[in-house]
Amino acid sequence: MVYRTHYPVNQTPVPRILLILIATLAVGALLASGTGQLPVRPGAIGLLLMLTSAGLARRHWQRQPPAEATGSPERALWHGLASHGVLAGHLAMGTWMLAPAFDMHGALGHAIATDSWTLILGALLSYAIARDPAPRQDERDAAIASLGWRWAHGALLAMLVALILGLGFGAGTALARASQPMLAHLLILILLAHVLVNFAVRLHLYTREAEADAAGEAPPA
Repeated sequence: MVYRTHYPVNQTPVPRILLILIATLAVGALLASGTGQLPVRPGAIGLLLMLTSAGLARRHWQRQPPAEATGSPERALWHGLASHGVLAGHLAMGTWMLAPAFDMHGALGHAIATDSWTLILGALLSYAIARDPAPRQDERDAAIASLGWRWAHGALLAMLVALILGLGFGAGTALARASQPMLAHLLILILLAHVLVNFAVRLHLYTREAEADAAGEAPPA
């Protein structure tokens, strides 16, 4: 049996996927920008937000009717999209704040790094809260996962090519002056973007399948 997320026919949640992605990226960026300016560590605030949102999501999924229950893979995808969005937003803003010198041993660099690890802990703990206690998937989930990773790998290749071209032909640009730590963080951002593409594409594919199912059609390939 395939467990799907159900939406009304012809109502695509792509705006919802993009909205959640943009919102979580913004939250991560705001947390990084508040480093050293808030009475509470931004990482602790992010940790609390992650745990609270995971608890609310789990409660919402538990209250769904069995016929409309969100499947195990989709729960993991929604959590992955949100948590990785926060991590990517925080890392992107932190990289911007530290560039181009990128002093990782200074007060700002140490604070951003500590908050990053705190957010990673929050992502792991929130997944333990939001995950389906009885995970289940079938061959359709595997096919969707394969297609999602195919898109993600294509995006990864495009981003790496762009970075290589920038490094090779970007003389005089900020990228050409980037230090090794900055380049390392740019590569981490590319990896985060890679998995975010996977999450977004797979959520969209589940939606298309649900729409086809509601319309009585064959699921899209």
